[in-house]
Amino acid sequence: MSGILGNRPPSVSSVTFQKWEVTTTKSHILQSSCRCEKVEGKCGFCIFQQELPDLPDRPEMTFDRNTLSLRHVESGCCVTFNTLEALRLVDAHHDTVKVAYAAEWQAKRKGLEHITNTPKPFDWTFSTRYVGTTRDADRHAWYCERTTDQPDREKLLARDTIKFHDEVVLFEDELADNGSSKLILKCRIMPEFILVLLRFYLRVDKVMMRIQETRLYTELTWDYVLRDVTLREAGCHALQHFPPAILRDENVISSRIPVVENYQEKLMIVERKK
Repeated sequence: MSGILGNRPPSVSSVTFQKWEVTTTKSHILQSSCRCEKVEGKCGFCIFQQELPDLPDRPEMTFDRNTLSLRHVESGCCVTFNTLEALRLVDAHHDTVKVAYAAEWQAKRKGLEHITNTPKPFDWTFSTRYVGTTRDADRHAWYCERTTDQPDREKLLARDTIKFHDEVVLFEDELADNGSSKLILKCRIMPEFILVLLRFYLRVDKVMMRIQETRLYTELTWDYVLRDVTLREAGCHALQHFPPAILRDENVISSRIPVVENYQEKLMIVERKK
């Protein structure tokens, strides 16, 4: 069955609304060993081994071919999201949870033998600050600056018909039944705007929680994108009054833990200098 899955082409959905095109790609999880003899060129396993040589491990469910792209049709500039670029930002040399939550980690570590016995320390929670990848075109490029501009709240709250929506999983890991680490994309196209949400959700039971949400917002007639990045984090003492069901529901808990960082950016398309 794994050989069949390895040769199955990914499922691609693409829609264009006025100035913008959204494309999602979905496929099976990354194989656990080399499959080069069954594919043309290098297999996904070998590509990840080559591109992430210092990362000792990967998430249990790594969707190496899952992607989402938001492309400006006229210029060709796009913002893409993919698993490889997200994992490049994982700390391959330091156990960041052990450093930041030393006391809680020591109390928990007896249940994490697979981590404490790792010959090389690394961020086994696969925490990533990934906010997407901007790709320029032949004649145009992205120009990014900080901004105070905000999406139109009335449009966001309006109960209009959803023209298109999709969800794409980049990776998931249950941390050996000691929590959850996942990176998931959601996209919604409404009559007047496009909203993309990239959410990294981390829960280490009895230790900490971390959530980073990156939102891309553009209106169908705009030639630019607003990006909002919010990082939230809390230790176990700040979380103990929440019921377990709430802690496990990232859609609910994401707005209930403290914000440690927030910033907004404006991604504008400019002509390349000749």
